[in-house]
Amino acid sequence: MNQIIYPLNHLKPINRWLVAGTFEEEKSFKKITMDFTGDLNRWLTEGFAVFENPNRKEFIEAELKVEKQRIDQSEVSPGKSLSYQTSTKTWQLYFPWKNKKIEQSGFWQQPTHLQSWAITNIRSNKAQNATFKLFTCGSVNLWVNGEKVLQFSPYTRNEEKNIGFEVMLREGDNEFLVLSEDLAERDTLFYFRMDYLGTEDLEMVLPIGDTSSDDIHLLEEALKNAYFPSDVLTSGEVSLYFDNPLAGQVQLECEFKTEWWGEKKELNRIVRPNCEKVILGEVEELGMGNVLLSINIRYQSVVLKKNMFLQLYPENLVPQEVPDHLQVRKQQASSFIAKYGKKDIHRAYLLAKTGDDLELVELIVRDTLQVINARFDCSDFYFNQLFRFWADFHDTELFEESLWEECKQAILNYRYWFDEPGDDVMWFFSENHALLFHTCEYLAGQLFPNEIFPNANILGSVHVERAKVRLKKWFEKFNDEGLAEWNSSAYIPINVMGFLQVYDLVNDLELKNAAKQALDTTFRLMALNCHNGYLSCSHGRIYEKELKGNYNNATTSLLWIAYGKGTLNNSTFAAAALSMSEYEPPDYRSLIGLCADENVVFKHHQGTKGFVDLYTYKNRFGLLSSAVEYRPGGSGYSEHVVHSTLSPEAIVWINHPGEETELGTGRPSFWAGNGQLPKVDQYQDIAFIHYKIDPENEIDYTHAYFPLTAFEQVEITGNWCFGKIGDSYIALYAKNGLILQTEGQNKKRELISIGRENKWILRNSHVQQFASFSQFITSIKNAELKHIGEEFIFHDPIHGKAQSSWEGPFTVNDVIQLNSDQKTEGALEKWSFIQN
Repeated sequence: MNQIIYPLNHLKPINRWLVAGTFEEEKSFKKITMDFTGDLNRWLTEGFAVFENPNRKEFIEAELKVEKQRIDQSEVSPGKSLSYQTSTKTWQLYFPWKNKKIEQSGFWQQPTHLQSWAITNIRSNKAQNATFKLFTCGSVNLWVNGEKVLQFSPYTRNEEKNIGFEVMLREGDNEFLVLSEDLAERDTLFYFRMDYLGTEDLEMVLPIGDTSSDDIHLLEEALKNAYFPSDVLTSGEVSLYFDNPLAGQVQLECEFKTEWWGEKKELNRIVRPNCEKVILGEVEELGMGNVLLSINIRYQSVVLKKNMFLQLYPENLVPQEVPDHLQVRKQQASSFIAKYGKKDIHRAYLLAKTGDDLELVELIVRDTLQVINARFDCSDFYFNQLFRFWADFHDTELFEESLWEECKQAILNYRYWFDEPGDDVMWFFSENHALLFHTCEYLAGQLFPNEIFPNANILGSVHVERAKVRLKKWFEKFNDEGLAEWNSSAYIPINVMGFLQVYDLVNDLELKNAAKQALDTTFRLMALNCHNGYLSCSHGRIYEKELKGNYNNATTSLLWIAYGKGTLNNSTFAAAALSMSEYEPPDYRSLIGLCADENVVFKHHQGTKGFVDLYTYKNRFGLLSSAVEYRPGGSGYSEHVVHSTLSPEAIVWINHPGEETELGTGRPSFWAGNGQLPKVDQYQDIAFIHYKIDPENEIDYTHAYFPLTAFEQVEITGNWCFGKIGDSYIALYAKNGLILQTEGQNKKRELISIGRENKWILRNSHVQQFASFSQFITSIKNAELKHIGEEFIFHDPIHGKAQSSWEGPFTVNDVIQLNSDQKTEGALEKWSFIQN
């Protein structure tokens, strides 16, 4: 049998294993209530553990009593089967792609017991005692050479723990067998990691059957270097650049998913030798959406798998003329979503409005009822639309009475809050989920006031009373504090969805007025923080797909419907409801379509107890946005703290990666959020970003997303990178220098700066400040720049002397800039350009 060998050196992870997938078993527990008090958003800064599901304790207590037995691994190589519990899976090589973990993280809608087996051989040239360190969130059992040497079971949900241990290695190969386990509860980090702490060089040795190890190495390198020229495609061919390194042809199996756990499209392509690129299809045939693309190379018994990102926006499907009137835009949006929208109940509602494809409508509604009845996490995102569907179609003859009876039973038997019994993993503890649960509870009780709801054993009228109190508190908190997940392009649509259902469907006038006020406030926030209809700014909680996916974001569609800015797309959350709602957003067009010589600065506060102060500067040339001095040095989550936008594609930001794996499942991830948060100071169109990365943090660099293909001109010189698009300019500086990524999926869009302590400058500009791009470059490069200890002094050609440091005050021309303690409604300044 052939083997493939990888080196294992001091302080390096053992990340080459054979794995057999994840064995899953959905679990049922005693249905119990949860009891939490205080701020539901505190998990954002304190971690998941503050809201631990009590069913998890029952699971852990039971599992710790079980003595885990090793499997029979007599036939282990790629393509061989492993039968375990009640299912059979196939052993495959694990390709880490920079990941130090053996990771099978994901999203599970119901509580699920996860078990996964992994095996590798550690080759030593002599008998020796070796030290290792193990990391996991769940439980790991380890056998070495057939003997159990370790059981480590912290079972701390999504919170990594570690333990050191020693193993006596014999000369030659030593078999390491791992069983990893956890209880999945919605987004679950399911992995283990094992680091070698010894100083003697070892090797990781894996059986690969008859396959050539040289061929696997070549294919792995080729897939590592595969790339798309741009993250954004609006027309023409979708081409992956991949060089087949083998003499024979290679088959690519591709899977497109526009929702990470939703619908998918599959296609296969043959790559012949010396082929420079692989055409996957036309944008129009692959569809619209922010896409997670999984690429598999199946070579003999080995499968190599890697994920990549693409934003597909087939612009020729979208009407090119933007109607002047709100009602016409609403009609156009409802027709577009009915035809091209994602396959969910929001689209089904619009299809029913047209009277088209009622069989598809009924199929989608029944699928939604299954999700509601099973109490899947995020079921509230779809459940809320069921009430609008009922209100508009129950008294028609479009659907059989049996469907309405199923709808009624789903409504009566739902779990509306964590103080009702349940054994599900629905997430109640964020502002968007809380709003939708309370909205659904009110609408359910309003619909069936005299019916008993069995789960809480109360009348619907009591649900109404409870929900009204909860909704009033929610709106009071919103009016007083704004959103902890500030300006989130991912979660504002969820809130808007709830506001619209309250405004359109709730009978209580006080709540309707509160919903209208919340809608008005939200559309004002979006108008102020967007650039030409794209909410591309600092965000309190965001993911890579929303950061890169401006054309397809739901907020983009909402702004298009409301004001004719942005782009119409197929997102359904909130857009479907807005297109049919009686609500009309206030006229904030003057905050979006700025006059030719107009500057805007908006300073505002969101969240409880001084949570975050926000600064947005924009004009018709671009936008610069930041969370100023937000928890500098603290551990990050999914907060996006500094962002520049010159166009929907010409976007630039800086972050400290939360993980080295591109398109990993971490929060923070490679591009979204920060492993450790920086200190950001901003004055108009310039921001200073300071990083001080703890020595304990493994990632010793920061980087910028700077997609070169989105700009007409780019110049990288010394510590600076300059870009131009139209009459807009941008400058990016890193004290520790810039390294352009030249391979893989971040080719020509990642600028890396090595070092734990670093200082960055992000500077927007335009033709009315500098007559030409070359003048902008020369002026910025020649401006005086000093680093005195931790202080940063930059003599900007327009603004004068700016001084920024980690701890000291931020000054411009010796005047302290007071960018903190803003009110929730914010302070808005406007002025005209001063010609240079």
